[in-house]
Amino acid sequence: MISIKNVSKIYSNGARALSNINLEISKSEFVFLVGPSGAGKSTLMKLLYREEEATRGQVFIDTINLSRLNAKQVPLLRRRTGVIFQDFKLLSTKTVFENIAFAQQVIGKSKQEIKENTLYILDIVGLSRKKDSFPSELSGGEQQRVCIARALVNQPQILLADEPTGNLDIENAWGIMALLEGINQKGTTVVMATHAMHIVNKMKKRVVKVEEGCIVDDNLGEAY
Repeated sequence: MISIKNVSKIYSNGARALSNINLEISKSEFVFLVGPSGAGKSTLMKLLYREEEATRGQVFIDTINLSRLNAKQVPLLRRRTGVIFQDFKLLSTKTVFENIAFAQQVIGKSKQEIKENTLYILDIVGLSRKKDSFPSELSGGEQQRVCIARALVNQPQILLADEPTGNLDIENAWGIMALLEGINQKGTTVVMATHAMHIVNKMKKRVVKVEEGCIVDDNLGEAY
């Protein structure tokens, strides 16, 4: 599903974010990326949806070599990859329904498809009654659920979550994790970058530890 081979990332200012990373993630796996701030976790995530490109090495999603995609092909990749951000990135002037609908409009789905898909995914994340609310009228946990709905509405094969519980209290954080685990159990590959070690240790999934741009450990759910 995901194959990262001998990947390094050096930014234009000379800062080295990743050094010779090798990582294989199978279909339907749930993988935590952990490590201190600045370790390279977010850069690694950005390579997977082509917000950044590797300086050296290759990144594959299935048989697609991301380094060989041209600009017109990148949106096709992103149809297969849902992304959840820590800071939500919701459109403040659009309702919950409109935020989720917009993710479908940009790839050309019909109005009827958009309506059906949006109502369905809102039910999945428990926000049907909030469809006409604006982001400012929602709690942090509700806003994150909208982000999850937006990421899932196009039925991606891979879900990338960058600190999705970072701004939430414990109760809301576990609610988000229950959603992500349910999504994973239905076959979606989930890769989550996090500092929340209490979540990592309790869920006992595969854990990949990144430090100073290198993978220093890769284990199955062992506590740190």
